Amino acid sequence: MGNKVINTTSVKLGIYEESTDEQLEGMLGDVKEMEDGRKFRLCSNGTAAALAVGLRLQSVAVTSLDDALVVQTEAAEGQKDIIVDVTTAHTGYDAHALKDGYLVVNQGAGELGGFYKIKDNTVMVADATATITLYDDLTETLPVTTNEVTICPNPYKAVILDVLTAPIAGVPLINVTKSTSSLTYYFWALFEGFGPAIDNGSG
Repeated sequence: MGNKVINTTSVKLGIYEESTDEQLEGMLGDVKEMEDGRKFRLCSNGTAAALAVGLRLQSVAVTSLDDALVVQTEAAEGQKDIIVDVTTAHTGYDAHALKDGYLVVNQGAGELGGFYKIKDNTVMVADATATITLYDDLTETLPVTTNEVTICPNPYKAVILDVLTAPIAGVPLINVTKSTSSLTYYFWALFEGFGPAIDNGSG
């Protein structure tokens, strides 16, 4: 076996490269598979710290405040927009921050267990309403105030060093530059096959 890519991906980035190409934002989570069985996920670094080669990475942890967003206006079957009340003390999300994340209906009379991919969101601020837009239509109506939803950001967006609070995202084969408020760094993280996996001392 050699070192060739065997699957099709539109991401033009090598496994030993990083990029600030904004077009890669819409490709987070794409998989690059090598003929020796190694598989990589396209990730972005967050603004907390640079990432060292070989250290385990995790997704951003979902807080308990993401678990009980009350449906504020009835969302009818066939609709893509869900208006929710943002929980008191929630730290909030910027507009578009939840793109390509997930939403699950976790309580209420309508479509309990329904699971959808998020297309977009408006700004989310504590004690205010926000709109979450799905890629797909709701398959059942979500009644007002009786339903609650849980949200989860894209697990490959703004990954951090593993601190045992969320699923493992993978391991970088390069040192990855810390992102800034205006510049995001993208890279491949190894998540399957032979490779390094260094404990960062978090536990």
